[in-house]
Amino acid sequence: MQGNLAQISLNDILLLATGGKKSGVLKLSRGKETVEVYISDGNIIHATCPIGEGEKALLYPVTWGEGVFNLMPNGTPQTTTIKKTSAEILDEVKAMSREWETILEVIPSGKAVFRIADPGEAQSGPITVPYVGWRVLSKIDGSRTVQEIAEILRIPFAYTAKVIFNLHKSGLVEIVNPSSRARTDTVPPPLFDRLTSILTEAMGPMAPLVLRDQIDTLGESQDNFPEAKLDDLIGLISKEISDGKLRQKVEESMLQEISNFKRF
Repeated sequence: MQGNLAQISLNDILLLATGGKKSGVLKLSRGKETVEVYISDGNIIHATCPIGEGEKALLYPVTWGEGVFNLMPNGTPQTTTIKKTSAEILDEVKAMSREWETILEVIPSGKAVFRIADPGEAQSGPITVPYVGWRVLSKIDGSRTVQEIAEILRIPFAYTAKVIFNLHKSGLVEIVNPSSRARTDTVPPPLFDRLTSILTEAMGPMAPLVLRDQIDTLGESQDNFPEAKLDDLIGLISKEISDGKLRQKVEESMLQEISNFKRF
């Protein structure tokens, strides 16, 4: 069983795998992100994703609108991290998928930024916030994006967005208008780390120096590099690679990383 995530939902994929009493490992991929779901006789027993394992790994790809999946018959996990029944897991995935459309009305992308709201005099009673809500709330500073908060806390983006949506609904946080933000859309350090890694595989230890020189050529700094100049940067870096096939491979890899970044 294999296919494209743009044509079938995560819930339907899991339903087919569990309903058919399948066994093996279901691999879902988008760019360099991979989620593995281990199934035994239709029971989901283990899952891994870039930020951890267990039930949160199953929620990690809920927001993916593209990618591929493949169910391979061979695959046995070293541990069991999921205790819930397949029916319970499917209900959670289905519920999150349905909620996502509503969440998008408040949080249109992972680049959305929130700040603590002033409840005003109208709110005089106590406010109860669940533990995970406090964890997310502690990272909301009017500067971090929803995606950055998810990465810091190692919580699936979909779940982080849901928590912030509920905090917004309760009047505890408010979205920051992009036009009122002091900073511009700059490239985050994790993306530069990925680009450097790709370039190092092709050029060796000189890669960081090449990257820095090309950033200087554009009159920018790595700490405050504008997202709008990423394509120009890739073009300059490509000229440093003489081998045509290697140049194409590096360009494709970098553009894929940038595409994953811009998706949020």
